[in-house]
Amino acid sequence: MIKLGLDEIKPGMLLARSIVSESGELLLSAGNVINERVLVKMREIELTAAWIAEEGTELVIPEENVSEQLALQSQFMVKENADILKQVAQIKTFTHASIASALTDTTRFKNIIAVEEIKKLIKQILDDLLSKEPVAVNFASIRTKSGYLYQHALDVAVTAIILANKLKYTQREIEELALGCLLMDLGKVVFPDALMNKLGRMSEQEQHLYREHPALGYSILRQNDRIGITTSHVAYQHHERQDGKGYPRGLRGDNQIPLKTLSPKKGMIHRYAEIAAVADSYISLLSPMPNTVAPQSPDEAMRSVIKSAGSHLNRAVVDAFITIVPVFPVGSRVVIIEDKKYRKYTGFSGVVARCTIAHPEKPVLLIIFDREKKKIKPWTLDMAEEDGFKIQFARLQ
Repeated sequence: MIKLGLDEIKPGMLLARSIVSESGELLLSAGNVINERVLVKMREIELTAAWIAEEGTELVIPEENVSEQLALQSQFMVKENADILKQVAQIKTFTHASIASALTDTTRFKNIIAVEEIKKLIKQILDDLLSKEPVAVNFASIRTKSGYLYQHALDVAVTAIILANKLKYTQREIEELALGCLLMDLGKVVFPDALMNKLGRMSEQEQHLYREHPALGYSILRQNDRIGITTSHVAYQHHERQDGKGYPRGLRGDNQIPLKTLSPKKGMIHRYAEIAAVADSYISLLSPMPNTVAPQSPDEAMRSVIKSAGSHLNRAVVDAFITIVPVFPVGSRVVIIEDKKYRKYTGFSGVVARCTIAHPEKPVLLIIFDREKKKIKPWTLDMAEEDGFKIQFARLQ
């Protein structure tokens, strides 16, 4: 199967994976032949992409880091709590006064988050995720506009878990971090729909007010007795920067491995938030908020993360992050741009069938098109075994 963007999907193609909403509702079932009616449905639910069946790629089966059942449970649980928060908040106008009112009200959100249920789910996610060796970031999720926030929360939490595990955090620390990541954008859900669904860029004033969402998220989490202070600071600090130019408080980092210290320095970013920031940056580049900017390919996103290391993101965390992310994820569409060995396959294209952490830049490919983009009998190219090949991401259609 191949993951295609909505603009690449054409009538006659076959849907390889079902599309399910954040509430668990089946929107489109696998096996559907794409026609104009299905394309209209895809546009209505504002899909960003879909997994399409391609002859010869039946063995290309991207796997999520966590099971589909746990993923749906997570999204549904975050959405359920978000819906309650939105009802309680009653922020109908987007002004300094309305935001200030929500920030100063210390009882409005008192113990309304189902913390214990979320913690139980996180333990299940950890058991499912960390039982796999080696643990690497691998996403195959498909997003709808309405489910963006909840899928984003899960992807950031999963990435942060894998990062914290790489950095030898204890299970308790990982659980605290994961809870913070799942809930760190709850400050956004209380904003009016007109802002969150706005087409194009926000005005300068809107951006200024939007930057209050970490403080709002922190305020909400601190009003829930079962959420610790360090977990709450993930929401508060995940947009702070190493150079002190982040928001909302302009905290700084030291670009060191984020370890626990007995006497943390004042004005410094919490170590959990440094990990969350790297995870959030990468996931946001791969799948940005709807109606904002175009998504980046995994290699572009990785280059952006590396470029941000030191000034924006903690350099030590980025160094660890590089080791857990495949350069070419399973299902990626690639083209051979150099063939020094056989000197005849430049321009041939296919999909990534398998990748390993041992050779993240050298996946196993399934080649299905020649340089003229004509279908050929699929054949396998193991780049770890075959020297002299270079590839890059590409469209196959």
